[in-house]
Amino acid sequence: MKFYIKQKVFTFKDQFNITDENQNLKYQIKGKFMSITNKLDLMDPSGNVILHANRKVFTFMPKYFIYDKNNQEIAVIQKKLALVPKFNLQIRYKDMTVSGSLFAHSFVIYENEQPVASIQKKYISWGDTYEIEILREEDVELFLFVVIVLDQVIHEKKHNNF
Repeated sequence: MKFYIKQKVFTFKDQFNITDENQNLKYQIKGKFMSITNKLDLMDPSGNVILHANRKVFTFMPKYFIYDKNNQEIAVIQKKLALVPKFNLQIRYKDMTVSGSLFAHSFVIYENEQPVASIQKKYISWGDTYEIEILREEDVELFLFVVIVLDQVIHEKKHNNF
């Protein structure tokens, strides 16, 4: 199952659209401008919040928590200290690993050393554009949201976020 995420350029807050292969809008991501915790929301096309994420403040390495619409923690993402982008990911108490390329343009999410999702950044585009392939049916929305959080972590220093 393939999805596409495009970050809008020239906006004062983080905003992304998620479309299917036919360019139909499936989800939207909106962030809070100048938020210390980098709050992000995953919404359906009607604007209903499905998932939300917050960054833990005052940690050595960036750490994000993802919550469902009932405010139950369902995932934790933490950046590892490494030369290439590496992350620890826990979804519903299952440990997964996220490994990326040297320039943070592609990622693979692994569970028990088996890929469950792949992420490829498009090199020629206006704004950041990603092609995501989800290799299993469950937690599709969550894996899509993880990609946004990963992008947020990688670009935090560039945008001078806390």
